[in-house]
Amino acid sequence: MPTTGARGGRKLLFAAVMMLMFFGAVEILLRVVGVDEPTSPRLVVRAIDVDVSFPFMRPDLELFWSPIPGFRGEFLDETVTINSAGLRGAEVTVPKPKTKRRILCFGDSITFGYGVSDDETYVFHLGQALTPRSIEVVNTGVTGYSSYQTLHLLRRVARMLEGDVALFLIGWNDSAQRPVDDLAYARRVRIAMAVEPLSNYWYLYRLFKSFYLRSFENEWKDDPPLRPRATTGEYRKNMETIVAACRSWGIVPVFIDLPRRKREGEAPFHSAYADMLKDVAARMNVPLIDLGDLGLETTLPSNEHYFIDALHFSSEGHTYLAERLARQLAELGVL
Repeated sequence: MPTTGARGGRKLLFAAVMMLMFFGAVEILLRVVGVDEPTSPRLVVRAIDVDVSFPFMRPDLELFWSPIPGFRGEFLDETVTINSAGLRGAEVTVPKPKTKRRILCFGDSITFGYGVSDDETYVFHLGQALTPRSIEVVNTGVTGYSSYQTLHLLRRVARMLEGDVALFLIGWNDSAQRPVDDLAYARRVRIAMAVEPLSNYWYLYRLFKSFYLRSFENEWKDDPPLRPRATTGEYRKNMETIVAACRSWGIVPVFIDLPRRKREGEAPFHSAYADMLKDVAARMNVPLIDLGDLGLETTLPSNEHYFIDALHFSSEGHTYLAERLARQLAELGVL
């Protein structure tokens, strides 16, 4: 006569077999019906940045999102060209010609050139101004980027592009209030990607992933508590790491102060991130470009004509910044 333990073991085995048969039947049904492969990073492009669809952007497991190499089209009625390296503008020669020096311009949508054409960005104008000196300027800015993403992009492209100088205009997206900060989201991505290969084989996994992404999307809609994408302390650490990385590769780092529109009658705007940027620059002996009429400390009653919104430059603003950069970089002896 079977013992109690043997009977219990058979019941567990029977239950396991029935469970496998059930999920096997569900898997077969899903394969017949079909389940599309969800792409979670595409959700974050909208949720963590702004509610705008960017036709030139793709999901990126390390950077959250990045420009699509080879893209050419229009955005806000302006021409946007992404080269084969995934950067805005003309192709970049690799390895760098020995007769040239190269400046890499890191930043967010301000540097990328939100709302202006390829040939209207301050990066383009700075390149035109420095061409006679055999200095090439490369646009490594990406819409929506924080200091966290900029640090990781720097690690990805700086040595490949053989930059001599790197400019950094970054900080506004760090202060943006979101339900999930950059470090927490990066952890989510790493965990999710650890099991991502399952989606190539199991449609049942795709189904569970779709349910998860819907719940994640609802997390952004239910008015959750907000936090900055990076605290001022995290911002400081990222900027310090950026400086250390540049110097370890023989690249001269240069910071650019944070710009902002000022309307007639408005009080000067204060940013703890701008203060932190100045503090890091002073402590680590990093040149800091003063933006003059574009900056938080402008003496103009209004600088609106330099902007298309609170942060992004008009064509005139880009031209003004390029001229100011060329002059101050020369004065600093960086060029």
